[in-house]
Amino acid sequence: MGAPRRLAARLLRAAVRLAPGESREWAAAMLHELDFVEGDWAALFWALGSTTVILRHAASAWREWFKGRTKEEVGMNNTGKKALGVGIGMFSALALIGCAFAVLRISGLVFPGLEHSSLTYWLAVLAIPEVIFLAATVALWRKRGPVAAGVLAIGLMMALHVAVHFAMR
Repeated sequence: MGAPRRLAARLLRAAVRLAPGESREWAAAMLHELDFVEGDWAALFWALGSTTVILRHAASAWREWFKGRTKEEVGMNNTGKKALGVGIGMFSALALIGCAFAVLRISGLVFPGLEHSSLTYWLAVLAIPEVIFLAATVALWRKRGPVAAGVLAIGLMMALHVAVHFAMR
């Protein structure tokens, strides 16, 4: 038994364990059909396709399970959605800051000496991201309040960082 066939068998065994109860027998049948597939690579492709189908079916079963929650659980779910929104907003804002630093670094490589210019630093790393944070917060506030709150939190932390930086100088 070659490495691709061993990998295929392991993959399908894991899929059988993840399959919901009503489709576990069906997933086990796919695992047993693996014995009749000729060729190691063909077996691996069979396992990949079978695993995809099993996991899609499992995902639809999990989705139905989540929809059937009680009223108390819906409240908790709403809080979770808000927390996730704040996290997404914060992550997006941090990604923008990372992009700003990348633009600053690339501008220093393309135009030597420009990287250490204070105007370039203020524009690329502070002014432009802060304006984007403010615009995103205003645009998202009504429909995506938690995301806007996350963006606003990072914008305020960045402004506080600048204030402390100047206070320490």
